[in-house]
Amino acid sequence: MTTRYGGLASRLLANVVDVVILAFLVAGTQWILDQLARQVLLIDVAHCPQTDLWWRPRPQLCRLLPWTGPLAVIVYPVVYRLGFWTLTGWTPGMRLMGLRLVRTNGRRVGLATALLRMLAVTLTALTLGVGYLLVLVSPRRQALHDRIAGTVMLQSRAARPTTPSARDAPHPAAGA
Repeated sequence: MTTRYGGLASRLLANVVDVVILAFLVAGTQWILDQLARQVLLIDVAHCPQTDLWWRPRPQLCRLLPWTGPLAVIVYPVVYRLGFWTLTGWTPGMRLMGLRLVRTNGRRVGLATALLRMLAVTLTALTLGVGYLLVLVSPRRQALHDRIAGTVMLQSRAARPTTPSARDAPHPAAGA
């Protein structure tokens, strides 16, 4: 069985799926917090009361609520990717595309490796995408962040057995 590595197109599509999921999570969180503020706490962010009294929670919450969206945009992708990479080896988008993230020695990605890869992804993004093009010339299809973190993206759907499984074999009582 040969090892197949995930290519540029499958990585891109997996990332698109993950970005869509994250967009729904961020928008959903923002909507829920907005509804709680308006319906339960009776806070209208457009009309925050002006006060310097720190012990009054409503004006303080009113000033903090607009920051929850930008904070979620930063925090959710990090937690999402770190969690999925360390717990399962794939994000939902990667799973859909049949990709799995492992270390170069074939072992699962731990938290330290996932953190290093996350920081390296930021570095790759700062190269304006040039770091991703290494996938096209690398024998193991590693992007810059994969090389830095010591990870590879495996194509987990690559080699499926062509022999029929026991499930596909005829039942003994059915043939005689």
